[in-house]
Amino acid sequence: MADPQWKRLVEHVMAVPERVYEHWSSTEGWDNDTEFGKEYGENRVSWCVIFDWDMYHDVGLDKAVPKTDNVTAFSKWAREKGAWSAYPSIGAWVNLDNGQHTEIVTGFDERYVHTKGGNSIKAGSTDNGQGNGVWSHRELRRAQRVSGYFAPRFPDGICPPTADPADPRGGRAVDSYRARPAASHTAPEFPGRKYFVLGAASDHALLLQTWLQRGNWGPPYKVGPSRTMTALDLEKVKALQKHYPALAPADGLTGPLTWSYAYEVAYGLRAR
Repeated sequence: MADPQWKRLVEHVMAVPERVYEHWSSTEGWDNDTEFGKEYGENRVSWCVIFDWDMYHDVGLDKAVPKTDNVTAFSKWAREKGAWSAYPSIGAWVNLDNGQHTEIVTGFDERYVHTKGGNSIKAGSTDNGQGNGVWSHRELRRAQRVSGYFAPRFPDGICPPTADPADPRGGRAVDSYRARPAASHTAPEFPGRKYFVLGAASDHALLLQTWLQRGNWGPPYKVGPSRTMTALDLEKVKALQKHYPALAPADGLTGPLTWSYAYEVAYGLRAR
């Protein structure tokens, strides 16, 4: 039986390495240039909401959330759709500081909400409020800066762990839940070569396309990943394979090693 969609989402969020993703200059400071902005199609801008959307997009759930780069806009959308809550739930987008920042909920208990987000700073650090990477945080649930939560409806109809006693998605409130940190930052298990031949359509193809886009391999997409392997995807795979001799021959065919390299480069786990 397939895992619930909320579980696939939060496992993906937890697997994103926590580190600085931007570049620093003495004249501009942090530059907002990230693979997350490139994936979204709007780079070099504040990217906290962009990160939230990317996480859903990476696992094929982008239609469950609005494509917006603005905290106030998604909060308004959530209220109009009956998807707004004063309580945390796994996968929810928290509105912090009345629209100034957002992160994805990865856990909660009676006192705290645990989140992970982009365009943020490492807990305990300061950077003049700019943000520079992906980091996890903990906040008091009843802190003044917590304005509320956008709780998306997952297409499979399964409600994630929620603290809301009247969650409109039908879930039963629990006292606490905490997503586990990824045991190791390694690529998901290789699903098989049949998913990456020309014309094959699957969530596995979508994942590979997303990694290739983040790695900036080959010609850019005009729109974005499509879940269907195209000739352009094969060109991107070839570009990756040409760069790393271990992946020879550069034939555009995805096997276990190419799959791992695409993931590792996308998340900064392998030098380029």
